[in-house]
Amino acid sequence: MAKPQASNKLSCKVRYPMASAEVIYRYREFTPPSGETDDDLLDLPLDGARPEVHLKAAVLRTDIVRDGLLALGDILSSDLRRQASDRADYLAYLLRKGKRATQAVWEAQKTFLAAKYGEATQQETPLDPLFSVDANGIDIEVFSRDESTYARLHLKAGSAYQAASFTAGTSHLSFTPSLLQALTGIRTHRSVTLHGHSSTAGTAKTVRVPYRWLRAFGQVQAASTLPAERVHLAPVDLYNVLLSLRLRKAKTAPRALRYELVPGQTPRLVLEPWEQVLSASGSPYQGQVPQVVRTWGRQRLNLLGRLLPYAKAVDVYLLGAGLPAFYVLDMESASLTLALSGWTDSGWAGIATFDLLASGGSEDEVLAKRVVNQLTEAPLTLDALSETLRQPRQTIRQVLLQELLKGTLVHDIASGLFQHRPLLAQPLELDRLRYRDAREEQAHRLLATEDQVQLTRIHDLGLDGTAIDGEVQDRQAHRHYQTSFTLDREGRTIKASCTCHEFRRACLKQGPCPHMIALRLRYAREQAALEQARETAEGRRLIRAETRTLTRRQGETVLSYRVSLDERQILLRWGHDPQTLRQQRLLFNRAEEARDAYFARLDRLAEQGFIDASTA
Repeated sequence: MAKPQASNKLSCKVRYPMASAEVIYRYREFTPPSGETDDDLLDLPLDGARPEVHLKAAVLRTDIVRDGLLALGDILSSDLRRQASDRADYLAYLLRKGKRATQAVWEAQKTFLAAKYGEATQQETPLDPLFSVDANGIDIEVFSRDESTYARLHLKAGSAYQAASFTAGTSHLSFTPSLLQALTGIRTHRSVTLHGHSSTAGTAKTVRVPYRWLRAFGQVQAASTLPAERVHLAPVDLYNVLLSLRLRKAKTAPRALRYELVPGQTPRLVLEPWEQVLSASGSPYQGQVPQVVRTWGRQRLNLLGRLLPYAKAVDVYLLGAGLPAFYVLDMESASLTLALSGWTDSGWAGIATFDLLASGGSEDEVLAKRVVNQLTEAPLTLDALSETLRQPRQTIRQVLLQELLKGTLVHDIASGLFQHRPLLAQPLELDRLRYRDAREEQAHRLLATEDQVQLTRIHDLGLDGTAIDGEVQDRQAHRHYQTSFTLDREGRTIKASCTCHEFRRACLKQGPCPHMIALRLRYAREQAALEQARETAEGRRLIRAETRTLTRRQGETVLSYRVSLDERQILLRWGHDPQTLRQQRLLFNRAEEARDAYFARLDRLAEQGFIDASTA
C-alpha cells in the first residue's frame, strides 16, 4: 500500500498535561554563500509542507537584514529558566568513597534528569519561525523556548529590500546553525540577493509543539490589543539601561525596571533595588494621569543590543502591572517588536495575567469567516473592520481575540493593524488552548459557580508583600478548603498553603493546586474591579479597607506616603526611607467619616504632585 503524502496535521492522544500538536516540516538543505563572486546569495530554506511561498529580492540594507536575523536567532534560543544541576557524577563519586549517598538517591537523580532533559522530552520543541511575505514587506516571527519573549521583525519592501518577484503567503523558516553562521559572514560592502522558496524535495521531519507554547503565543498576541500607556524613548535611553545592568548585578529583590510617568514631563526610568534614576531624553509623557508602572524581566532587554545602533526611536507600550511590555524599535527601513511577558511567577501570575482569554469569545462562525476573509485581502484596524463589516466594535473585538488565540491572525501594536497569518496550515482547536493544564481548568470550574471561592482576608505586610487568605468550597466534590498565599513585592508567591489532599501530599513541588489558582484568580479579578469602582462615588462607598502608596521625587530623593483605611481608622506612614517611616493613626466615630477623610487625604496628596504607585 502506498504511503500517504506528508502534510501538516495535529494529533493529541491526551489533553493534559503533555498535550502537543504534531507538525511535519519539509526543508531542503541550506546552501551557504560561496563567496566566490561579488554578489552573495542568501538562500533561505522554507517549509515545503505548507503552501508555496516564494521571494527573490535584492537587499538594500544588508546590515539591518543581517543583524535582524541574528537577533531573531538569539531570541529563538533564549531560555532563562533555571536548569537543574546534574549531580549524578558527584553522587557516583560519593558512592565510590563510601560516603552517605545511597544507590536509591543516585537512581532517583538519574531518573529525574532523564525525565526532565532526556531525549523524549527534547522531542517537544517550539514552532519554527514564521516567514510571511506580502506587498508591504517581510515579517518574521519567533517565540522563545521559555515562552517569555516574542519578537516580530518587519522588513519594509522598497526600503530594506527590492523584490524582483514574490508569492505572498506564510511558511516556516529553518533557523539552522549553518544559516546563522552564514549570516555572520555577510559584509555590507558586498551586494546580497535574498532568495526564499519552499521545496517538496526536502526530507520530512515530525516535531511535537506543546499546546501550552501555542497558547502562550496567542495570548501575547491578544494582550497587544489591550489599552496601553505609550512612552517615547530615545535609543540612548535604552542603551543607558542596558549599560547600567551590565555594570551592576542585583543581589536582592526587587529587580524591576520602573517607569515614573508624569504628564508633561519626560519619563523617568528607575532601576531597582539601587533606585538608580535615568531621565529619558525622548518626548514628554502624553497621558492624563500620573502613574508608576513596574516591569519585570529586564535582563531580556539585552536581546535588543544588536539592533539598537540602527534605531531612530523606541516606543514602549506598558499594559500595566503583571501584563506584558512591548518595545518597538523604529529603524526606518525596518522595525522590531519585542514583547516581554509580565509574569514573574510563571505558573501563578501568568494565569492571572492572561485570564482575559478564558471567556467572552464570539461563537459567530459566519462573522469570524467574514473577518478572516476581509483581513486576507488587506490589513485593517479594529475601527476599519467595524465600519467595513457594519458590526459593533465590541463584537468585532471578541472575534479578533478568538482568532488571535487560534493563531489565524497577527496584530501590530505600533500601527493597530490586524493581518491574516495562519500559525499552522490547519486552525488550532480552541478548547485545547483555553487552559494551560487540568488544574487551571478545574480552577475556572470552581470560579464559574458563584460564592464557591471567597476572599476572607487581605493583609498588607508592607515591605514583605501581601498575605491573602480565602475559602474554597467545591460543591461538586462536597469538600471545603482553607487556602492562603503570600505575594512579595515582585508579585512572586513566597508562601502558600491549602488544606486539600494534593497540597498535603506534595506541597508546591508539583505546582499550585486548583484551589490556590482559583483564589489567585479571584484576588486578581476583585483587585481589577476595585480599581474601576473607586473612580465613582458609588464604588467608593463600598471600600472599607485598603492601602495606597504615593510617591513624589525631588531630585535624587523620594518622599513616600502610605495611607491605609481600616473601617474607622486611618494609618498614615511617610518619610524618605521605607525602613524608618513616621506614623500617625487617626480614629473616627463612624466608618463613613473615616472613608471620606481617607479619600480627601488622597486627593490632597495628588494635588501636591504625588504619584499613585500602589499597583506598580
